Amino acid sequence: MRIVDLDKKRGLIVIHVDNLDDLYVLFNFIAPGDFVTARTSRKIKIREGEAFRKSMILTIEVKAVSFHEFAERLRVRGLIRSGPEKFVSIGSHHTINVKVGDTIQIERPGGFTDEDLEILREAEKIAGHRPILIIAIEEGEATIGILTSYGVRIYATIRKNISKGADEYDSLLKAFFSQILDAINELMNQIDPIAIIIAGPGFTKEYFQEYLKEKLSRKVPIVIDSVTSGTAAGIYEVIRRGTPDKVLSDQRVSKETALIEELLMHIGKKDNLAVYGLNEVEEVVNYGLARTLLVSMRLINTVDKELRDRILNIIKKAKTTRCEVILISTMHPSGKQFASLGGIAAILKYPLKKW
Repeated sequence: MRIVDLDKKRGLIVIHVDNLDDLYVLFNFIAPGDFVTARTSRKIKIREGEAFRKSMILTIEVKAVSFHEFAERLRVRGLIRSGPEKFVSIGSHHTINVKVGDTIQIERPGGFTDEDLEILREAEKIAGHRPILIIAIEEGEATIGILTSYGVRIYATIRKNISKGADEYDSLLKAFFSQILDAINELMNQIDPIAIIIAGPGFTKEYFQEYLKEKLSRKVPIVIDSVTSGTAAGIYEVIRRGTPDKVLSDQRVSKETALIEELLMHIGKKDNLAVYGLNEVEEVVNYGLARTLLVSMRLINTVDKELRDRILNIIKKAKTTRCEVILISTMHPSGKQFASLGGIAAILKYPLKKW
């Protein structure tokens, strides 16, 4: 993400979208009531049965935002407030599709607070971090995942029937490996991963590691791990085990998953070192008792302005007490689980008898 221009008092920011992560960040940043200006296209009706699409710059007042991960676009829906009146009707509905490579302007009446800009600052911190490729593999099945700073995306699943008793077993295994290699080489050119993690049960992962070292188009660090399957579940198992932390210590998803698991561990043990729920968390933060504050990005993106302001005030207060604030993505299983708990929790500095 590249911030082209920022006027905090006026509440105006211009952002260039560099990657898929940026779209997710904007999904959590853009709020109903904002004014978004961008180049878009609109269907123009000439006469009955005849129409064409015209490119134009429009400003819309935002009513809703949705993120379509697999389509790799952000849909910003709202009412047109500014545009070429020859082609549009002011006040009519329009959807701006934001894609990687686009530049958009966001204006927020009343200006931006530091808490409003927190998500963008987090995005800037990780802007230079490259993804990690994770391959969960077992005999005859492999799943390729892309781990970025805000989530994991399953890229492909490859299956091939390999019979151990067959005379052509070695050639079938190499053909299977070759299919996986083709997908990896294609990704290498697209995303420039910082490392590759190969994980699975048995010895197939080691065989594939040796194959990959010889055949990969360019050198990338390769890490081996053990998981129970070559399916998508194996990908998520790698993340839960914390293996990406060994590759890139500040990869966001791994850190979030570890913190959520720590939170759940304290809740399960009933050791009075964790609280969850808005009222409970607000109380411990106000008393300066929170060590780590966890907030789901889903809460930051709520359409409930009163709730949003309350959440942002809790974040602001937490920072004054030197409490670490972690914004939790909902693009991975642990993040979704955390959101289902209410989306806000705190790990405490010491156990409290009250809880």
